[in-house]
Amino acid sequence: MDKQSIRLALYRKIEVARKQLPDMDEDTFRALLRSEFGVESRKQLAIHELSRLVHHFAGLGVKFTAPAKAKKHDVRPHSRTDWVEITDSMPYAQEKRQIAAIWRKLGYSMSSLDQRVKRAFGVELFVWMQDRGQISTLLSDLQRREKSFDRKAKAAARAANA
Repeated sequence: MDKQSIRLALYRKIEVARKQLPDMDEDTFRALLRSEFGVESRKQLAIHELSRLVHHFAGLGVKFTAPAKAKKHDVRPHSRTDWVEITDSMPYAQEKRQIAAIWRKLGYSMSSLDQRVKRAFGVELFVWMQDRGQISTLLSDLQRREKSFDRKAKAAARAANA
């Protein structure tokens, strides 16, 4: 999917949410954009910010369902705890992908990565991290853990072969 398609899909979800929330008139919506993102229009939001807005609406109880699948599943943020979407438009996307890969290699669940980031840096979700220093600190720590993990795996393999 290209960026324009993603953006349009998120716009549609925002419109669905606004219809489901009775108190979300135009003025309330603009106030939300100003308070949460510092912008006047959704067109000024980056894709990851639009996604964050959709997740916010889901937290308010909005249900995003496809007409053909309405009875099967509703879409919720973090519906797959073992997966995190990191788009190219996100700040430090390459570093975030490295962190996610190491995190999975070490056998941790992706939901626990959000918990770690919140506890260590005060950021609600891993994908929302935007501070270079925090990302660098997390990546360095995970690289150290990965080296230790690899050493232990090699030692266990040698012991099994001996």
